[in-house]
Amino acid sequence: MHPASHWAYNGIRSGKSRRAPCRWPCLGLSATRAGLSPNRFTKGSWPARASETDTMNWIQRRGYVSKTPFSDGVLGLFDGLDSALWCYGFATILFAGSMTAYLPVAVMAILVGWGLLAIFVALTSGLNVHVTNIDEQAVVILAGLGVSLVAAKGGAGPESLATLLALTSVSAVLVAVGFLVAGRFRAARVLELLPFPVICGFMAGVAWLLVNAAVLVTVDVPISSALPEKLAVGEDLAKLLAALGCGVFLSVFVGRVRRVWAFPAAALLIFIGFYAVTRWLGMDQQALLAGGWLFDVSGNGSSVMETLAGLSFSDIDFGFILGSLPELLTIVFLALLSASMSLTALSSSQKVDVDGSAEIEGQGLGNLLCAVVACPPGYTDVAGSSIYARFGVSSRWVGLVSGIVCLLIAAFGGQLISYLPKVLVGATIFLFAYQLAYEWLFQRIRGFQPVDFLVVCIILAMVIFVGFMVGIVTGIVLTLVLFVLRYSMISAIHGRYTLREYRSSVERPPSVNLALDRVGRGSLVYTLRGFLFFGTANHVFQRIKEDLADENEEHLAVLLDFKRVTGIDISALNTFVQVRQFCEDRGIQLLYSDVPMASQFQISSLNAVSLEEDSPLFFEDMDYAVEYIEELVLRHADPSAIRMTVREQLEQILESEDRIELIMHALQRVECAEGDSLFAQGDRDNGFYILESGALSAYIDQHGAQHRVKKFGPGSLIGELSMFIPGKRRTATVTADAPSVLYFMSSEVLSAADLRDSRLAAAVNELIARALGMRIDYMNQRLMLELD
Repeated sequence: MHPASHWAYNGIRSGKSRRAPCRWPCLGLSATRAGLSPNRFTKGSWPARASETDTMNWIQRRGYVSKTPFSDGVLGLFDGLDSALWCYGFATILFAGSMTAYLPVAVMAILVGWGLLAIFVALTSGLNVHVTNIDEQAVVILAGLGVSLVAAKGGAGPESLATLLALTSVSAVLVAVGFLVAGRFRAARVLELLPFPVICGFMAGVAWLLVNAAVLVTVDVPISSALPEKLAVGEDLAKLLAALGCGVFLSVFVGRVRRVWAFPAAALLIFIGFYAVTRWLGMDQQALLAGGWLFDVSGNGSSVMETLAGLSFSDIDFGFILGSLPELLTIVFLALLSASMSLTALSSSQKVDVDGSAEIEGQGLGNLLCAVVACPPGYTDVAGSSIYARFGVSSRWVGLVSGIVCLLIAAFGGQLISYLPKVLVGATIFLFAYQLAYEWLFQRIRGFQPVDFLVVCIILAMVIFVGFMVGIVTGIVLTLVLFVLRYSMISAIHGRYTLREYRSSVERPPSVNLALDRVGRGSLVYTLRGFLFFGTANHVFQRIKEDLADENEEHLAVLLDFKRVTGIDISALNTFVQVRQFCEDRGIQLLYSDVPMASQFQISSLNAVSLEEDSPLFFEDMDYAVEYIEELVLRHADPSAIRMTVREQLEQILESEDRIELIMHALQRVECAEGDSLFAQGDRDNGFYILESGALSAYIDQHGAQHRVKKFGPGSLIGELSMFIPGKRRTATVTADAPSVLYFMSSEVLSAADLRDSRLAAAVNELIARALGMRIDYMNQRLMLELD
């Protein structure tokens, strides 16, 4: 089913224009009804869609038995008549003005091409219900090229005809190649990344071109400075008003009736009404032809085949075709975009798993048939396919019958164009233009921000006053600029912390944490996000300068975490060079964490990172980097806050002197050299340790690799959890990072003392509970920062 019929079903108030239903789902159909089976075809391999040997690789062997043969045949007949009407309309757009004499050639080419494409897709598609249409965007763009061609040639003649036919064939070939490549490499969906305001602007531009085509078809002059003068004489103003009036009638009729036969019926009423009125006014066929109410296709009296036989390759202006390559590539781009979105919507509307790559590849082959007969390219008609499925169609016969009807009309009804009123064709094109404008200038832009709507209007204005290609380029440039501006306004800083708010996983005693709180405010940690370029990186630089402006704080380090950064360009790297210079001029180190190796090389090459002993300060993750900053800060803090005995550490945790004495008498001093293992993951629990000096790290084995989960500083309890878990096994391997002094309380000592006096067990339990409470409080703070 073709444009107006689709719209007739869905209704003008739904906003579904001819092209719009090809992009969004509207109806449903089960996979069983669609005739699909799980092994119908293999994704990414077109020939495998009919994998049975000794058969035609492309032809589907299922889906020809209909549950409702009569209904399928009638709907196929309606779709064929609907398509034929649009073929006449497309032909008058393509061969407008002085090319009108060759209209039978255009009608023949489009009817045959449409019929061949419909039959091919019906036979080869993985879907039983799959109808197609010709791309009106391609028709409009080719029509514009045709006007330029006639102007360049000084009129319509064999050279103009041959070149325009060759141009149409080349467009179909390029679209076919684009479809085949996109299907083979599954690249069609990438085109859907085009910004939606640009798509709206393009389609609004197509609507304007259709308005211009409708005026040209009706009065033989496009919308230009010459149009008022043309309308001032003769009957041209009456023709244009009649076409507009008939267009309004079509809109109202199909909008109210909402049936598949609405558009053909409305067109028939206009056809009958036109001849009834003209006969009542006493105008015969010759008078109508002389007054420009009908198309003059008499030409030189030759038939279509005789006209084509008189052409040769030497008549083709290949230079003009090469010069039209940008417009032809635009056709390919828009066809790929529309076909991809149509197949996506078709899969959703019929609720089946459509192999879009295989389908679009098959339509590429079908467009080669269009190229052979100089027909513009075509692709999926998702609205028609979905509506027929809802009407109960279950076989391929709708598409087959529709294609056969087009071929029969091409064979026996080509001369009907000479009886087709211009006002009817003009009204049809006005209808389509209105649908498209309503869809893309109202229905689809509701909710747009003013700047997005402005982009749509600018593209439309460029199409109207400059040209279609300029409008496309303008739209892409505008959206890129808007993207850069909008992205620049999004802060690249995901989080900003000092050591008072964010700490490493190193466990330290309360006095050390207090020292970090007191002197760590001047060390800043920034977690960055998104793609970094000149706009976002400059915002980071400005924030750092503002934060370092406080002279009351002693600033020692600035850390930039790249965990959430998706990429960085050269302009952002140059900005970070300025950040390093700004920091080091003030005695501040610039560190990085979670930076990919490729970016590390770039940052180092540009000298955008601080060095320590000629090594750039890159860290594997943020935890190691923050630990480095903490050690840097603690070297500037009060040493007495860091160097404490075990007794002093216990005094910061426990309040009872008696309990401290009990614990101290039960502890045994242990020394570890760097690299020594205190215990291994899975070992049986034998007691816990209190670290007096040095440092140890806990590692968990995962898939044969050791991952650090915690680092212990002086004052930390180590191994106490295994006392309370089932099985009493060590949960991690603990290794000394430096020469360390620890105090050990064995399980045997604790058990023996508990039998004599439970006070020691109570003191140990209180110590462990308080230590775990501080640890959990810290972990909650870290978790909240990670979730921010």
